This record gives sequence, structure tokens and C-alpha cells, in this order.
Amino acid sequence: MKYNEIMDAVRRQHERVEGMGYTVVFTSLIGSQNYRLDDESSDIDTFSLILPPFEDIAFAREPISSEFEVEDGKCMYKDIRLALNLLKKASPNSTEMFASLFIYINPEFGDVVGQYMRESNLNKMLHSNYSHMLYSCIGMAYQLVKRNMPAGKRYAHALRLLELVKNYCAYSPSFHLFWLPESVRHEALAAKRNMLEKKDEWYNTQCISIAEQLEGYEEVFEMTNEQETIEKEGKALIEEFQINLMKKYLGVKE
Repeated sequence: MKYNEIMDAVRRQHERVEGMGYTVVFTSLIGSQNYRLDDESSDIDTFSLILPPFEDIAFAREPISSEFEVEDGKCMYKDIRLALNLLKKASPNSTEMFASLFIYINPEFGDVVGQYMRESNLNKMLHSNYSHMLYSCIGMAYQLVKRNMPAGKRYAHALRLLELVKNYCAYSPSFHLFWLPESVRHEALAAKRNMLEKKDEWYNTQCISIAEQLEGYEEVFEMTNEQETIEKEGKALIEEFQINLMKKYLGVKE
């Protein structure tokens, strides 16, 4: 799908969540399109960051988190109290919610979102927990062999995880987290298209091999002073982002 077609689909998902009565800050694409690994069968799966109803805040109710299926994919939505805490943990899934290449922003919150997600602040927010990102990627790589999907698709996911860790730990503001070298991208696309069952055992073995590589990476990884500083700044920015979104939502003036 072309960029405009994907963005139109993301906007439709945004409007569907709004139609349920929620105030949506933004809706982003999650999934293969972010890695340029989509094909004609790829769904449009999205994440919407929502603001809780005032009553939920006043009565300290549990943060909202749910999803629903639509004809072309899945809409997931989460309350900022939950979603931004997940961002602090820096898992692959939570990172993708905020770092997507395809994002539709509610104009009402454009100034706040722009301050935190369209500048260098975003990179710091995404790098708020190095150790948990590594731990999560290892766990996901091992779990891939148990997922109900073709083995080739599992292997493509494992390749994504491996490159994500490399990009994440390198930390370069100009280097996108979801970037895949062309050779890796072609290998992942070929694996997704390979439906021959005789390759399943090989693909599953490769998933385990990647999980072991990630374990080895975790064992030797040592945070630098710069990365420790980035973590602290990232966590502080996430908290600041949540406060400023709530101020905007509730009409609090400085």
C-alpha cells in the first residue's frame, strides 16, 4: 500500500475510536508497514492513545485498555496513564506505538504532541529503559516458535527484533528504530512468502538462534554514562508529556 492509502486507513481507525466516545490524542500504525515488510495480505493494525473520561480520573478508576477487530485489521486503544507507563518500560510493542512512521494526530493536541514526538525528545522517551528492551526482545524471540502463524513469518519477526536491538542500543537520533538493512528486509520478505512446511523446522531453529544471539548481546551490554543520562531524561520527558496532555485536556492554564 502507498503512504496515502495507509494514512487514510489510520485516520479511519482514529475516527472509529473517537466514535466510541473517547478523546483520542493520536492514532499510529503498528506492524509490518513500519519495517517495509508489508505485502498484499498485511492488515492495518493501529494503536490509539486516549484520554480518560473526567469521572475515571476523579474516581481513580482502572486505566482503559481494549481492542476491536475491523474488516482491514485491528484497533487497539489505551489510556495515557497505562500507555505512557508502558513507554517507560521500553518494550518492542510499546515503542512501536509511539515511533511509528504512520501517525495521525488530533489537531487539538498537535502542539503538545509536536513538542514531544516530533523533535529529539521522542528519541529520549523511546530510550527510557535499555535493560527492559533487551529483556523483552529476548522473551519475544523465544515465544515466537509458539505463536500461531507460519514459521516463515515467525522468522521475519525474529529478524525484526534483532535489528531493533541493534538500532536501539546504537542510539542515533537520525537513525530510525525500525530501519532494516536491505539484505535483512529481503530475507524477511522471502521468509514471509515461503509457505513450504519443509522449511518450518529451519525457521524455528533460526528463531531460537536469534533469541540466543540476543541473550549474548544482553550479557555483554554495558550502559555508557551517556545512555544512563538519556534514560533519566527520557523518563522525565514521559512524565512531562503526560502532565501537559492532561493540562491541555482539562483546560488548565499556566
